[in-house]
Amino acid sequence: MDKWFESKLNEIGRLNCYIKPVKTKGLKLDANENLVLKKEFIKKIASQALQSEDLRKYPLQQLDNFYLQLSNYTKIDKKNLAIGNGSDQIIDLILSVFGKEKRVTTFTPTFSYFIDRCELYSMKIDKIPLLDNNSIDKKDFIQSAKKSEIIYICSPNNPTGNQFDKELLLDIFKNLDDKLIILDEAYIDFATYSLFSETIKSQNIIILRTLSKAFGLAGARLGYCIASEKFSSIFRSIIQYPYAINNISLNIGSEILKNSKYVEKTINIIKKERKRIIDYLNTFNNEIKVFDTDSNFIFFQISDINKYESILAQLKKDKISVKAIGRIKGRKGGQIRVTVGTKSMNNKFLSSLSKVL
Repeated sequence: MDKWFESKLNEIGRLNCYIKPVKTKGLKLDANENLVLKKEFIKKIASQALQSEDLRKYPLQQLDNFYLQLSNYTKIDKKNLAIGNGSDQIIDLILSVFGKEKRVTTFTPTFSYFIDRCELYSMKIDKIPLLDNNSIDKKDFIQSAKKSEIIYICSPNNPTGNQFDKELLLDIFKNLDDKLIILDEAYIDFATYSLFSETIKSQNIIILRTLSKAFGLAGARLGYCIASEKFSSIFRSIIQYPYAINNISLNIGSEILKNSKYVEKTINIIKKERKRIIDYLNTFNNEIKVFDTDSNFIFFQISDINKYESILAQLKKDKISVKAIGRIKGRKGGQIRVTVGTKSMNNKFLSSLSKVL
């Protein structure tokens, strides 16, 4: 008897999986959530969304309302927008529909979930190492990308945090106008520019965004993409599930988009705190290498692997969770990614770090 299902299951079971942050009772700085945005604010919006909703009915008007608010916020016509159950789901749908037997070019390190999904769909992946300053080696990247059908660029990049030079990306796009280019802008609210205007004009570029980061709705699972009118229409009507997002999440999303001015205030606080943390970490420049960031997290390297382990042990002792990246091929020591939180949260993190440094 051909046990094809068991064989396939064993094959899938050997793949890497996305490692979710661990549950903790302490300070959680490992998932790039907007912790400056007040929990009471989200609770109030969520409570109103629940009380006004009839869950016996499918989300129809709620969907239209969300698209209206999203279009108002982004200043992008609805015809160029499509939403998903988090940008993760949009990634998965794009790869499952367009990725079969295709080759992908991206760089490393980058968003591990994308790599994991490519492997799940048995796609060939070329991962071009970033340069020491976390920039893209344009020559090597384009050379690889010309052999691929799909290109993935995360900018600002996770976990390194940096947004790539605008002219560099435009040059890459110009050289790869016959490829499907996925530009992940999950952290764009903390950065300096977006390429959405170029995307709308093209037929081959899809920008991914989310309300999980700056808008503090990681638990609501709301993402969206910006693309050509043709792709957006086909995605909304054929590729996407009929009812991918629940009524309550859609209502919450609509309300928080109406309150974008408050969200912008929290973004400005995060940017100020980001600079303060970087300035402090730079005082230990003989032990730590801090990289420029355009996101709501900071990526830094401890050259001494023993000190790296000591820092992680101290943070654990103080009940502070960060993303321990570990060793990256071609780089010294260990790498850490830490979310920028409130001033008091950041002070606790820096205090714990100082016990070792």
